[in-house]
Amino acid sequence: MKAKVALLAGFGLLAACGTVESQSSSTIVVDGRSYEVRERIINGPSGPYAHTSVRVRGNYVSCLPDSPGDCEAAVRAGRDRPDDF
Repeated sequence: MKAKVALLAGFGLLAACGTVESQSSSTIVVDGRSYEVRERIINGPSGPYAHTSVRVRGNYVSCLPDSPGDCEAAVRAGRDRPDDF
C-alpha cells in the first residue's frame, strides 16, 4: 500500500514539473515480444526536454533511445521487477 501511495505522489510531482507539448509512439521487439516506446516533449521550468519510456507490464520505464540497448535493458528490468515496487 505504501508503494502505491508513493507512486501516486510521484505522479503528482511529475505533473507539477511541466506540461506535455507532444507525444509520439513506436515499438521495439525484445525477446520476440513487442513493447510500446513513448517519447514526450515536455515544457518544463527550464524549457522543453524529451523524455522516453517503454511500457512494460502496464508501467512506463524510462530509457535512453540514443544509448544502444538501453530501452531493451529497461524492458528486461521492468519484466523482472516485483509487482509491488
